[in-house]
Order: sequence, then C-alpha cells, then structure tokens
Amino acid sequence: MGGSRDPEINSPANIVLLCGSGTEGCHGWVESHRAEAYEDGLLVYRIDDPSEIPVTLRYGTVYLDAEGGVQRC
Repeated sequence: MGGSRDPEINSPANIVLLCGSGTEGCHGWVESHRAEAYEDGLLVYRIDDPSEIPVTLRYGTVYLDAEGGVQRC
C-alpha cells in the first residue's frame, strides 16, 4: 500500500513472485507471518539493500541481483 517514488523498488533484486493473494497461498503466508517472512528475505525493510538480503527459497538460500539472477549464499 502507498507506493514509492524510488525507482529501485522495482529492481529484480527486490521482487519475488509469490502464488496466491494477500490472504491465501504463499502471498497469504507472507502477510500472515511477517516476522518469519523478514527472516527468510521474502520481505525487505525499505532501508535495506535487497541485493544484500539472503532469500530462502524451496531450493536453497540465495541472493537476488539487479539483473534478475541469483547467487548461492
């Protein structure tokens, strides 16, 4: 909600595709378990650089980069 004028908001390093809506599926889980989602890198605080936050996915923990790639941790 709200949005931002920061162009980095839509950087590939700051985007994870989640199934479901804000109340069901993976997206619903993130919204219902925000503390755990921050720990897993599925949510990132605005002050953080998302390319420096490890993201835990089904196949392991990775860093997302600005080109849309992943780097293993």
